[in-house]
Amino acid sequence: MCVRVVLVFLLGVYMMCVRVWCQRDILVAGPPNSATSAPKIHQPHSQDSRLRKTPENRKHAQVTDTSERLIQLQRCMLQHESVAMSRGDGSDSLVAFLALMAAVLTECNLHCHSQRLREMATRLESVVGKNGEKDLLLLLKSITHSKPNSLKPRTPTVPPSAGLYPQDCHEIYQLGIKENGIYTIQPDPKQPALEAVCDMVSAGGGWTVFQRRFDGKTDFNRTWQEYRDGFGSPQTEHWLGNAVLYALTANGQHTLRITLQDWHEQTRHANYNNFKVAGENQRFRLTAREYHGDAGNAFSYSKQYNHDGRAFSTYDRDHDRYAAGNCARYYGAGWWFDSCLAANLNGRFYHGRYSGITDGIYWGTWYILTEYRTGERYSFKSVEMKTRPRRS
Repeated sequence: MCVRVVLVFLLGVYMMCVRVWCQRDILVAGPPNSATSAPKIHQPHSQDSRLRKTPENRKHAQVTDTSERLIQLQRCMLQHESVAMSRGDGSDSLVAFLALMAAVLTECNLHCHSQRLREMATRLESVVGKNGEKDLLLLLKSITHSKPNSLKPRTPTVPPSAGLYPQDCHEIYQLGIKENGIYTIQPDPKQPALEAVCDMVSAGGGWTVFQRRFDGKTDFNRTWQEYRDGFGSPQTEHWLGNAVLYALTANGQHTLRITLQDWHEQTRHANYNNFKVAGENQRFRLTAREYHGDAGNAFSYSKQYNHDGRAFSTYDRDHDRYAAGNCARYYGAGWWFDSCLAANLNGRFYHGRYSGITDGIYWGTWYILTEYRTGERYSFKSVEMKTRPRRS
């Protein structure tokens, strides 16, 4: 409630200035001027005006009026943003965003008959003071980038919680956010939102990072449930979760990008333009095809060591094709093992070379795998796995 009071106050202050920028548009009360209005939202015909006195039609009028106001706010925000850009100052845009937020919350204080507005209000309240300005701007950009008729009353066809946050980093990138960082995404609308690292720079940006290794402080020898739900945090080494991977790649075509760096500071990439992780009922089966890059295609190394099409295994759930034992238990990692591996990016983290079995972070097509004089094996200094929808 306190947040709403503050934002309503900000709205009042903003309205004193916004009339200069938006000419005669009425932003808070009444429909827009016909000469300057945005694309029309359907209004009842004049001969049906008597019907507006019924509760159902009064509710429709309220929601329609709210939609018109939000459309006008969007138009004013675009004007503000262009002026601020020319001056090199983003403060006006922030004020405009806050004005939109205040309008939504104010409307929901009065009558929140619109399910979409109610969701916006709940979402806005949860973000304010929680994740800072970056998530706030992202949230409001996602609202203002909605099509003008998206607020029209309609029969819901998706769960009420759908679309409260961007599905992935690619969607955030499309909103014009192109700064690397940690953002809130919601790959599955039926599940809570989560934080994820977004790579907005590499190879066109828009990548959702689902695995990071760089210091060895996180144990990757985990249970089936831990790999399903994810572990670690975006600030540290982590695995985003197999259930999240399924949600991210379930619809449409996706690309996988793997970035590897060894202890000689050599960095190479493996890209797969056909990437998908199946659901838990299919044991999170991997699809990784259409390779290109300079790290080599270790996922399809040979008939015996082919990770493409393999189910995920952990030390407590053995789904590999190694009849004599459990590859995950033997190599100390959850992975899409065959019988057993030509790649294992969840292996143990070694600082440089190591001896013994090949249980380190391993990519079997790397340019150097062992020290020829001692036979010691090389591990990797860092690795990152990320995905985004495939681009044509």
